[in-house]
Amino acid sequence: MCDPVSAGMFALQAGGQVMQHQAQGSAVKGRNRAKLRNFELENEQYKTEVMLNNNEWKNEVQVADIEQDQVYQAMISQWSEQDQQLDKIFAQGDQKVEKAIVEMYENEYAGTQTGRTAGRLAGKGAKKLGQYKSEVLHNMMMAKDEMSLNQERIHQDAASKSRGIYEKIRFSPIHGHTPVAPELEAKPGMGGLILGLA
Repeated sequence: MCDPVSAGMFALQAGGQVMQHQAQGSAVKGRNRAKLRNFELENEQYKTEVMLNNNEWKNEVQVADIEQDQVYQAMISQWSEQDQQLDKIFAQGDQKVEKAIVEMYENEYAGTQTGRTAGRLAGKGAKKLGQYKSEVLHNMMMAKDEMSLNQERIHQDAASKSRGIYEKIRFSPIHGHTPVAPELEAKPGMGGLILGLA
């Protein structure tokens, strides 16, 4: 049969085995809780970084919109300057032609002569006026062509700047994967306790 000392020793050993098993389970539980807390903190940090990156990108989009408007306004201002220069050239050309017409009529009188010489002398001013008018109109048309080329160059520069601004904000931030969940430890099995008790 069983003597009381052996039974007491068995009870002490069994109690020790049970306490050791419970301590191992508590240690595993604590380590798992720490891993889960760290995982939770990593997720919070990830969400914060995503929010900050998205807000920074949205701010860059707004700044890019302002820059796009500034590029467009600069282009319009340059076009207006080109138009003003062309208007000035056309106004000066019109004044030159008008002055030449006045001079032609002032110098047109052929005197008391009649016949071909008088007609030739009278037509000489009109001929000179036509040639001068042709020169002035040619210069005006060349200035208009030059202005069109300048405006096209200004437009291409503005379009290039606009594309550059767009390329800076074209893509929203790519955040990557969320933190990976930790691998948790399994609690010690009952098999170890039973073996210890046996």
